[in-house]
Amino acid sequence: MDNLFLKYMRERTGRRKSPKGPTFDSPGPVITISREYGCPGRRIAKKLAQTLTEKNKAQGNKREWRWISKEIIEESARELKLSPALMKELSEYKERTFFENLALFFSDEYYPSDVKIKNTIAKFIYNASVEGNVIIVGRAAEAITKNFVNSLHIKLKAPLEWRAQKVADALGMTLQEARREAIEMDHRRDAFRNYFEKERPDIDYFDLFFNCATLSDEEIIESIVILAESRGFVV
Repeated sequence: MDNLFLKYMRERTGRRKSPKGPTFDSPGPVITISREYGCPGRRIAKKLAQTLTEKNKAQGNKREWRWISKEIIEESARELKLSPALMKELSEYKERTFFENLALFFSDEYYPSDVKIKNTIAKFIYNASVEGNVIIVGRAAEAITKNFVNSLHIKLKAPLEWRAQKVADALGMTLQEARREAIEMDHRRDAFRNYFEKERPDIDYFDLFFNCATLSDEEIIESIVILAESRGFVV
């Protein structure tokens, strides 16, 4: 059953929806989804892309929305001439120590610097966003595309205990192990984002925050769709 907020928003945006879609001289539209570890970013992105595509088709627009996550690593690996597995390892939000970097420097294999890895990822995200009709999960995409007029930036959050339980159920961990994993991954993701965001607060980058512990996937998706429609992302 729809809640009153969603009913109100549908009625409100139904009256105020812009008759024009994104302008052709502006990149996008792009929707970014950042998430705390344990929140269902990919699942929501996949369903959101399907929903927006269906709405486009209903309006006679055949252009499909797509969502990307692991493709960021795959394409960046191709650009750097690395295997996707190695690229994933090198970009896994991990801060390497001085001695780890020194060992990589003297290695026989090619290991690009952290800066080159991050900038290659940013380049792929930027180019995908310029093409438009794309939902990007993670990798500081909200900072890379923040100045796009046709953009919408989402962050999924939830209490630590709720996220730890989801991680424990998914990975077969104890609750204590899952809690440590969630804290560590949150720290790594923040460190990656801070390379682009310079430790500025979330409110400088995100338009909407959702609590995954109290909202269903369907409620989150419908709320995003309503705002996307009001901004002319569906035409």
